[in-house]
Amino acid sequence: MIRQEAFNNNLDSILQQKPKSIAVAVSGGSDSMSLTLLANNWAKENSVDITAITVDHNLRPEAKLEAETVHNWCEKYGIKHITLTYDGVIPTSNIEAVAREYRYELLTNYMKKNSITHLFIAHNQDEQRETFFLNLARGSGVYGLCGMPEISERLGVKIVRPMLKFTKSEIKEYLNSISQSWIEDPSNLDTKYKRVRIRNLKELIDTLGLSNERLVDTMKNMERVRNSIEFFVNECLKKSIISKNLKLIIDKEELLYYPQEVVLRALAKLIKDFSNSEYPPRFESLENLYNRIKNSTLNKGITLSKLKISFDKAGNIIMMPEIGRGKKTAGKM
Repeated sequence: MIRQEAFNNNLDSILQQKPKSIAVAVSGGSDSMSLTLLANNWAKENSVDITAITVDHNLRPEAKLEAETVHNWCEKYGIKHITLTYDGVIPTSNIEAVAREYRYELLTNYMKKNSITHLFIAHNQDEQRETFFLNLARGSGVYGLCGMPEISERLGVKIVRPMLKFTKSEIKEYLNSISQSWIEDPSNLDTKYKRVRIRNLKELIDTLGLSNERLVDTMKNMERVRNSIEFFVNECLKKSIISKNLKLIIDKEELLYYPQEVVLRALAKLIKDFSNSEYPPRFESLENLYNRIKNSTLNKGITLSKLKISFDKAGNIIMMPEIGRGKKTAGKM
């Protein structure tokens, strides 16, 4: 079972300094309910304002009632709670991923308007394990096998995951100990989702010695490798960028001096940051770009993340925003 002291100590170790206000994403499931209550206790002790936020994706008819249930639970504990409702176009494919993007956009937009800097998300140790296997199945490299970070930045706010050290069973034990109910999401049993199929293989995977603890150790090892790569990525960028104003000018020879993995990560970082994208391009696209730069076959250039990438007359790499490409919005609050 999760102890409040253990939660507090873990959260304090994640945060470099205590924020004035936080938001907690709460769906009503066991993970997010336990996080909301534990974070609320921590917030009271540290004089931090807390707002619990539920997002109604408008995908299921019972979602509105579930949001009202969460509101009543939060009200019982004296926690400020609001519901944000997505009223844009309902996706017909890749629903889980699209809904996640809309959810983050709604959450972060609200937070920016209300000067809230930190968003708490309830990912737990079991989900960290599932993420590892999902990324392994996708053929991810070192970066993908590091797992989810305890703190990161997304769309201008800090994303904090204080529950990564705790298992699903510990989370439910905590809620049972305080007689707090939760809502079961039917998608957690739907085997059309890869994450659910991996979850159902837990006992078999454990027999191979791939326990949560062993995988956490593996992810820590991967993180050390990633940090080493990042050191050389930063060095590569420092030496290869010639100019960075309305367009990026990159010295091709300086860039290609470094090993391919470093160059791929440097290109990913450049494209993500310069295009103001939330994610870097897919690995296959980056690898194609690397090969075309190395073999001088960019010709008239290519487009990635709304950036036109080509060579100039001196053979330098040029990145500049593609004209006439606008940003797609995720709907209203």
